Order: sequence, then structure tokens, then C-alpha cells
Amino acid sequence: MSYLVALDDGHGARTPGKRTPAIPKLGGRSVRENEFNHEVVKYMDIELRRCGFRTLLVAPDDEDIPLSARTSLANAKGADLYISVHYNAGGGEGAETYHWAGSRRGKRAAELIHNQVLRSGVYRKNRGIKTANFHVLRETNMPAVLVEYGFMDDPGLEEAVQMVDPEVQKAFAVATAKGICEYFGVKYVPEAPAKPKPMYRVTVDGKEIFDTAYVEKILGVVKQVIQEKQGEIVIKKL
Repeated sequence: MSYLVALDDGHGARTPGKRTPAIPKLGGRSVRENEFNHEVVKYMDIELRRCGFRTLLVAPDDEDIPLSARTSLANAKGADLYISVHYNAGGGEGAETYHWAGSRRGKRAAELIHNQVLRSGVYRKNRGIKTANFHVLRETNMPAVLVEYGFMDDPGLEEAVQMVDPEVQKAFAVATAKGICEYFGVKYVPEAPAKPKPMYRVTVDGKEIFDTAYVEKILGVVKQVIQEKQGEIVIKKL
């Protein structure tokens, strides 16, 4: 059976107020919350589909889609689980995960996802698993989980600056996908390691010059040989 997971990147690109203070490490730049949320959902979409899930992006563009439209779409499509991605505010620090108080399955999903987030390799203070009367938890027909992966205004803005770090975004997406896989009893399929680039040996007039995997470097030598008329150049794949 192929499960359908609704993915919600909280807020829109222009939602008022959902942004960090000016971050000195980013040259005084302020980061919008959706800059993090959108990228995490993008990575999570890839992770889940590789594991055999179907996904539903309830807010695929930069517009601030109303919450009712998001949950109505998930309900209409018969999603099996709803995941809402957020970054917190209020001057604290750490990660916390929410579910609807009356949902036993929602609580189970929140527990599994939260535990994986804490094991993601990105340090977060454990703020626990909580219940809330959020629209996306209350109005969904399926179990729903809302994750706050950090704070936009944490002391020192260390978590804030991580919002635009692709490695952090991907780590949290992978962790969440692993929790979702656990919830459904589906084996997590990791990303295949990148294939190493082929190596080439460059020889000029019978003399080995260097080995390289970078075509640009080879082209530079070829250009030099042609310009200086040095002689015969041989490029052999190793």
C-alpha cells in the first residue's frame, strides 16, 4: 500500500512578522520563516517519494495559502498523515512537536518524528511533545503533526542562522522522513551515495603530468599545449 502524506510548509513567503531579527552572521539579513519551511518540505518530498510514499504539497508556491484551504485539500485527497513544518519564535531555543490531544495516532506519529529530529545530528534542546489547538491539528481528518525545528530569535541567533543552511534543512527533512517511515512500518531508503568522478591521466610527450577528475583542468592543459605547441598530449581514463 502506498501511503499519502500531506506536507505543509508553514506560512508564506510574504507572511507579515514571520521572520528573524537582523542576523549579524548573515550581514544583518533577516530570514523569513518560510525560507526554512519550504526547503525542508522540498527535501522531505524527495525523501518520502524515494521510500515509496505519495506526497501532497498543500502549499506548493510562495503564496500564503489559508489554513482552511490546506487542511481541506488534505481531507479531500484522503491523506494518511499531515506534517506541518515550522520555526518557532519567542526567545527560546530547541525543538518541540505538537499533535491534537484527542488523537492517539497523532501522538504516536509525533513521538516517533520528534525522537528522530533529536537524533538528526543537528543539536536541539528537547522541548518535548505537546498538544495544541492549532487549526492544522484540529481540522484534519487524518493524524497530524506540527514540528517547530528551532527558534528564529534564540539567544545568540545560532538556531536562526541555521535556517538557511542546506545541510541543516536536509538533516531535519531526513529525520522527519525516518519518523514517518517508522510510524507506517515502512523501511527507510537512504539516498544512494554519489558515484565518484572518473579519473584521467594526462601525458604530454610521453611524460605524465598529473591525474585528475576535473575536466576543466584537462582543458586548461590542452589549451596550453596548443598555444605553446609542446607536442603530443594523451588523456587516458583510469
